[in-house]
Amino acid sequence: MKHILLPLVALGLMLASAETLNAADKKLKAGQTEVTFKTDILSEHCKLRVEKVIPFQKGVDDMDIQIADGTVKVVFRTAKTSVENIKKAIEKMDYTVEVVDQRTEPKQEPDKK
Repeated sequence: MKHILLPLVALGLMLASAETLNAADKKLKAGQTEVTFKTDILSEHCKLRVEKVIPFQKGVDDMDIQIADGTVKVVFRTAKTSVENIKKAIEKMDYTVEVVDQRTEPKQEPDKK
């Protein structure tokens, strides 16, 4: 039984890490911002608390929480919300939050003819 279980667990971990890499490498669409916060989210319970709130904030399109390094990466529509609003939502759950990285894909202007 151990000989079957170990490879299955290893395969599951590889697939999970590959999915995480894919989420981090997504290209932003026009008008989206990706922000990475450093937080004190250090347990699965904390992660679940945040996952119940942040994805339902207005304008949030994607979120990834890494417990190992205490980061939360959020992709949102700039026209609908802001870095400050998302930061406040996390702080409201009694976590410390610091912006460590941010990138924005500017909205594309329509061609004038």
